[in-house]
Amino acid sequence: MTTPKTPAMALEGVRVLDFSRIWAGPHATKLLADMGAEVIKVESTRAWDPHRMIIGSGNLPDGELGDDPWNRSGWFNTLHMSKYGVTAEMRHPKGKALLEELVSISDVVIENFRAGLMERRGLGYDELKKIRPDLIVVSMPAFGNTGPWRDFIQYGIGQEQLGGIASMNGYLDDPSPVKSGVNFGDPISGAHAAGAVLSALYHRRRTGKGLFIDLSQLESSIMTIGEHLLGFQMNGRNPGNRGNRHPVYAPHGVYRCAGDDQWVTIAVSSDSEWQSLCQVMGMPELASDSRFADILARHKHHDEIDEIISGWTRDKDSTDVMNDLQRQGVAAAPVLKGEGIFNDPHVQERGVLEFVDHPAFGPYFMPGLSWKMSETPGRVRWHAPMLGEHNLRIFGELLGMGTDAIDALYANGVSGISPELGE
Repeated sequence: MTTPKTPAMALEGVRVLDFSRIWAGPHATKLLADMGAEVIKVESTRAWDPHRMIIGSGNLPDGELGDDPWNRSGWFNTLHMSKYGVTAEMRHPKGKALLEELVSISDVVIENFRAGLMERRGLGYDELKKIRPDLIVVSMPAFGNTGPWRDFIQYGIGQEQLGGIASMNGYLDDPSPVKSGVNFGDPISGAHAAGAVLSALYHRRRTGKGLFIDLSQLESSIMTIGEHLLGFQMNGRNPGNRGNRHPVYAPHGVYRCAGDDQWVTIAVSSDSEWQSLCQVMGMPELASDSRFADILARHKHHDEIDEIISGWTRDKDSTDVMNDLQRQGVAAAPVLKGEGIFNDPHVQERGVLEFVDHPAFGPYFMPGLSWKMSETPGRVRWHAPMLGEHNLRIFGELLGMGTDAIDALYANGVSGISPELGE
């Protein structure tokens, strides 16, 4: 019997040299790696990705972090699956020369340092395109490479505040801004960067020319509220906080259920769905109530509807509410905590989490692919790299360096597999 051939991945043959750190850039390159790109994560034993030291005990016995905690960060190991990992000190002439060799055989270079750092290291775009003229370079500092804020340092934790997003995240009728539960700017910028790389690769295929992509993380975040900015420019109205309500759909909200901090979301987008909701709640008479006759009326009386729905859900299991409503075509879903997400049948069926065994961290469920493609399906190919794990593979097999030459890199502090921890 012939063994079925594994389908090709969309970005097979594309090599990405990844200098990025923390979340925004690594998220971009993870998305590219998910589609089959050969991503080479560049660190050094002096300046390794700070995410390596965001460590919890996880599934380690007795909370022991072991002799190499820098290889056991859940954050890092989640963001760097299917990537190769090398160490090369760009401040050292031999390290810089090594990186230039990698640039010469790479299609994409990505970094999210503060503006100007790569230029100061002699690895700015003007220098890199001399090495490979059709190179695609993505630079994604917080405020871009131009403008009055270019020299400021900023992390994703502040992008939604500076971008005005937090001013719309608060509770209903409360003017106080609320930060979302994550550093919103990072994954948004990362997704935009990955999309920009795909566009640049398509552009290069058509023209043969590379590109420099200047991606401001702040501007990337602001793009998510573009219609609200345009609305303010046109009518002068601040969108303000609307809690869990929707500008069009009604009712639309989150309602308490039985149990400790259990909630269900319900979204009604049409009159027929409202009628179905009334039937499921055992209150069909509400469908003909003039207060709730159409979406405009339901918006006007949203507070009253919320009280009615809350009274109905209060003593019910959130999953039961979801199932009862979904069977009648009404959008509903429980608000899940970590354990609930893990055990959710839909999440399991879609392969949202994948089992990955890491030699230092151990076996764990990690986030899988964000989308499914029929002709060129992506996949998690291997665990996140330990520090310098693929030095021999990349420097030896890819660049053709001998063992003695690689040993010399280690001896001279150009490369290695153990970090310089300082005093």
